[in-house]
Amino acid sequence: MKIYGNSRLLGQTARMVSAGREPHSIMIHGEKGLGKKTMAKYLAAQLMCEERTGIPCGRCRACQLIEKGAHPDLIFAQANEKGNYIVEEIRDNIIADAPVAPNEGDIKVYVIPDFDLSIQTSVQVQNILLKLIEEPPDHTALILTARSRETFLSTIISRCVSLSMTPVTLQESGEFLQENYPDRPMEDIREALEAGKGNIGRCRAYMEQEQFYNSVGLARQIAAAYAGGSEYGFLKALAGAEGKKPLLREALYLFSEIVRDAGVHLAGGEAVGCDTNAAKALSSRLTLSAAAELYDKVNSYIRRIDANCNLALLCNSLCADLFS
Repeated sequence: MKIYGNSRLLGQTARMVSAGREPHSIMIHGEKGLGKKTMAKYLAAQLMCEERTGIPCGRCRACQLIEKGAHPDLIFAQANEKGNYIVEEIRDNIIADAPVAPNEGDIKVYVIPDFDLSIQTSVQVQNILLKLIEEPPDHTALILTARSRETFLSTIISRCVSLSMTPVTLQESGEFLQENYPDRPMEDIREALEAGKGNIGRCRAYMEQEQFYNSVGLARQIAAAYAGGSEYGFLKALAGAEGKKPLLREALYLFSEIVRDAGVHLAGGEAVGCDTNAAKALSSRLTLSAAAELYDKVNSYIRRIDANCNLALLCNSLCADLFS
């Protein structure tokens, strides 16, 4: 199991395990695509590996079962089709199960991924988990993942080891792409690197997922139209997502990142979104305060998409708002 980057984080957890100070409650946070679920699986291997060195050996029975996704004591909670965790299932499959001894080895690990997507039940589930986090059985560990620490209640944050995932270097992203896509031409690799930068999940999505590939293209069209002051071009680009809510939402989110990067460029920083050149072009039309205002406006429209507003009316309103 190879983890790219995040060496500080890996060293921190390895030292804790090797010293016998295994954390019983962990939260992993960072933007989508940074590998939070992969990191959770790696941390479980750190905790469950029979060598107890803090570095999974990959040879023992526990490591091999984890790699195959077949370890009976590594339990991933499953959300429903809307992304929410069912309170009764968390109570029955985690809270009630936690006191039961592991099937193998010394520890049982529960992982609840993408906690921030459980909008309707997040607070309820956290309150149910609180007692387990406060008084965990010696043989249990709980790992939560989300895009932001702000997802969690302060009572949860104060009782968990907080691990922040960070982007990897472009070199590490390139190594991943070349290792995993040896038959793809270098031009494809370069395009994926530009779209994802140090976010390996995004690089992979650009290579594999048509929707993300199209979202990046649409975000670039929107950014170019806005940078050129073309209201018609902006509306025409949005029309390409007519009736396609996931495409429009993702494209606007990526556009908001280009806007953010334009502000970062104005402040002398380095862009990390899907198109460095688009961010630089956009920065020539904006001031720092205008970039911040535009970023907030675009995100307000993303929230309207989440509230199921009519997409055609939303696109017209967005165009009118940004070019007024």
